[in-house]
Order: sequence, then structure tokens, then C-alpha cells
Amino acid sequence: MKLSPEELESNGYELIETLEHKELVPFVKKYLYRYGFWPLSYFGFVVAMLLAIGALAGYMIAVKQNILLPDILGKTILGCALSFLLIPLHEYIHAIAYRACGAKEVSYDADLKKMVFMAIAHRFVAGSKEFRFVAIAPFATISILSFAIIPFLGGHYIFTALGLIFMHAAFCGGDFAMLSYLDLHKDLEVVTWDDKENKVTFFYGKSKTG
Repeated sequence: MKLSPEELESNGYELIETLEHKELVPFVKKYLYRYGFWPLSYFGFVVAMLLAIGALAGYMIAVKQNILLPDILGKTILGCALSFLLIPLHEYIHAIAYRACGAKEVSYDADLKKMVFMAIAHRFVAGSKEFRFVAIAPFATISILSFAIIPFLGGHYIFTALGLIFMHAAFCGGDFAMLSYLDLHKDLEVVTWDDKENKVTFFYGKSKTG
């Protein structure tokens, strides 16, 4: 979107929510733990990955009999651990998506105590479509690439890949909460922008019917 933050109100937008970055965790809980397409998609995918790991493990142990449960657990835990190494890549994909939408200044912030990581597009006004693209980009990219390499893995490292996909998806709760927020306000034309200096994200909206 080509509007600047100062031009929003003159173009019919009204402030509907202010999110201080230190309050991100309560925000995520509020909009992720509700009935809606994006929360259901998030929890459905995470549960489906757990079921896939369990079903494949049961098949290999009971039918193929070529792997032991400790091996499965070890390789799955390895994948979960490797997912922590994807955090910088995850945020970098957010940044690439922001820049693809036109953002000029993108930076990063983190709260290690709360395990919160953010890509911040300072003063870039993103419309709903742009923000959805930015939010879903890391989940989609990393999940698709991880599934794509499974056929090329040797031994039983498929469980490592599945563990990585599962844990990375679990880390994407904040992104799905943002998508849920937009879905909850789908009657409005929502835009958002970040204030890096004050660590605040603003959400503005206006009626789609004018």
C-alpha cells in the first residue's frame, strides 16, 4: 500500500487496535484460541503431523519391523531440535515477503525469555492481502520444502523431517494469530504498520462498503 501512516485517517481509516510488542503473547492467545478458519487450520495441521508421525511409527514397528521405538523418538526429537535453527530463516522469509510488498526498512526484534521473534517493517503500511502474504510465507515455504526433501532422505530420517515440520508449525502460532485477527475483522478493510522505535504495531480499518 502506498499510503503513509499519517495519511490513513484522511483516507477514511480509523485506529481499531494498538499492539505493544511486549504484549504480543496475550494478543496471540486471544486470537489463536478461538473458533475460526485460521486457528482450526493451525491446530489441525499440528495434530495431523503428530498423527502422521504416530501412524508411520506404528507401521514401521508392527509391519515392516525394521526400526525400534527409541530410534523413532531419537530421530523425531532431532528434527524438533533442528527446527530451532530455522528461527532466523523464518524471520528472514518474513523480511523477504515484506520487501516484496514494497517495505524499504525491515529489522528484527526478539524476546528470548518469551521465545518471541519478530520481523518489523518500520512505518510500512500493509493492506490485508499484503499482511496475509507476509504472515503465511515462512510456514508455507519451510513446510513445502521440508515435505519435498522427504523422498530423498536415507534411512529413517523421515522422522527427523516430520519432527522438524511439526515443531516449526507449532512455532507459527503468532503468524496464524495475526491471520485470525484479520479474519475476525473481515468486514473491515484492515491495514497495519509497525513503529520500530516505540515497539508498537497499529491496526487501522474502514468499512468495505464505504
